[in-house]
Amino acid sequence: MLVGITGNIGSGKSTVSNFLKAMGYSVYNADKMAKELLLPDSPCFEEVLRAFGSEILTPDGLIDTKKLGKIVFSDPGKLNILTSITHPELLKRIESLREKSLVFVEAAVLVEYGWQERFDRIVLVYAYKGQRLLRAARRFGFKEAVRRDSLQLPYAEKIKYSDYLLCNTGDLLHLKEQVKSMVSELEVL
Repeated sequence: MLVGITGNIGSGKSTVSNFLKAMGYSVYNADKMAKELLLPDSPCFEEVLRAFGSEILTPDGLIDTKKLGKIVFSDPGKLNILTSITHPELLKRIESLREKSLVFVEAAVLVEYGWQERFDRIVLVYAYKGQRLLRAARRFGFKEAVRRDSLQLPYAEKIKYSDYLLCNTGDLLHLKEQVKSMVSELEVL
């Protein structure tokens, strides 16, 4: 069974993923998988290079993901170009994970890209907007956290596609108990 974990920036997706890993489950991160597609041995490397030019390369010939990120996250058209190159391969890799018994894939923009049909179940991690922005600001700065949040669908839209809602508005023990309960249900499906 392939289970997608989603939620808006700062909601606690990675915390849920870490709980699942500690419980012994296979958990993959779609963002990390996508970054692997930018490595020289990836089938996407040359095509990304053709689309964005050699100015995205580091001196040692690797794609500078921060530089590429600045380009694509400031221009929706360029983001569409990048995703049109990387997403088909990313989705193949996600689909190949289905061979294992119970696999989780953390993907922040799962619903935004219409991937919900590719998963057997969807888990939505929820937190209040203020909580999320404060958490994300620690990593990206407040202005960038707000900007990234504005690119994501509201929870009212994401909940329509979700099978489980994990509420991360309290303490971590409460979130962990919700994860355990969800896994108990998934194990019997």
